[in-house]
Amino acid sequence: MDMDKEDTLNNTTAAEAEEAQPTPAETGAQCDPGQEIQSLEAQLNEMKDKYLRSLAEMDNMKKRLHRERENIVKYSNETLLKDFLRIFDAIEKSIQMAVELHPEDSKFIDGNRMVEKLFLETLKRHNVEPIEAKGMPFDPQYHEAMLHVDSEDVLIPGLVVNELEKGFMLHDRVLRPSRVTVSKAKEKTTKEE
Repeated sequence: MDMDKEDTLNNTTAAEAEEAQPTPAETGAQCDPGQEIQSLEAQLNEMKDKYLRSLAEMDNMKKRLHRERENIVKYSNETLLKDFLRIFDAIEKSIQMAVELHPEDSKFIDGNRMVEKLFLETLKRHNVEPIEAKGMPFDPQYHEAMLHVDSEDVLIPGLVVNELEKGFMLHDRVLRPSRVTVSKAKEKTTKEE
């Protein structure tokens, strides 16, 4: 019986002694406050970085949404203006036909030209400008080539010779490209005899 009490007492004192001794993590934290400060500073810097990145992301999102909203307002009437260009085309064709078929009716022709001028001024008030095409170098961004014309007297191939349908810009965007005829140098054929 004495042996059992003695073993129990030894086991209890050994367990108490182990509990009383700090673990290596506790001793490191208690012994080295500089290392704990460095760890906390690293965590703080990481949190600051995440916070600053989140702020920058929010700022970029606000700017993008503002830009998108401006573009929606700026180009909101694009479809309506494209439809109005068909009316301009009809006025322009009316003038051409009047000049060809009834050149003596100058009052009718002048009246149509006044309507055309008024229509262009109205388009300009809404930031729609015609694209200059005739005599300009062909630019696929602004022109749509409908025909290529061979010509011996062309010094520079790739120039717009004729404008079949006037193109227009809305602010800095092409509303409708100019449909044009483009020059190309005539190929010289040699006859073999």
